[in-house]
Amino acid sequence: MFRFGRTVFAALAAVGLTVAVAPAASAATYYNLVNYKSGKCMSVEGGGSTANGANVIQWSCNDGGEQLWYWSGSQLKNRKSGKCLSVSGGGSTANGAELIQWTCNGEAEQSWDSDGGYLVNGKSGKVASVSGGGSTANGAKVIQWSANGGSEQGWDFDARFIDA
Repeated sequence: MFRFGRTVFAALAAVGLTVAVAPAASAATYYNLVNYKSGKCMSVEGGGSTANGANVIQWSCNDGGEQLWYWSGSQLKNRKSGKCLSVSGGGSTANGAELIQWTCNGEAEQSWDSDGGYLVNGKSGKVASVSGGGSTANGAKVIQWSANGGSEQGWDFDARFIDA
């Protein structure tokens, strides 16, 4: 009986020790991409459409899934849809090409680099900008444009830590 009690105690102690040293749940890092000029967040239209080709727009920041983005290698993925920030037209290199979301495919039009507040596309070398010369209206489309130093092209990565 004594040996049984000692064995049970040892087993319970081991379980307790395992629980005591178990790592805390990790938090994922998401970002609100806030435009320098408007102070609004990069968002997916329609309150966060999950469709391929949905336009990326700016909207008053609200921490909704349609406004939260995370890095996966050089791709930016939307939290709500899981789709990648991409350039329309199969990766058009033209000024004014709209930014959209699309199923991640590893192509260069879905590759981005954050460089000094600019978000630079891997295929075109152009930066994410707000249409209309930097409209401050909700719903203004996010496009690509040659870098010109304007505040409509600058983006602040405002981190949000969300339990995974």
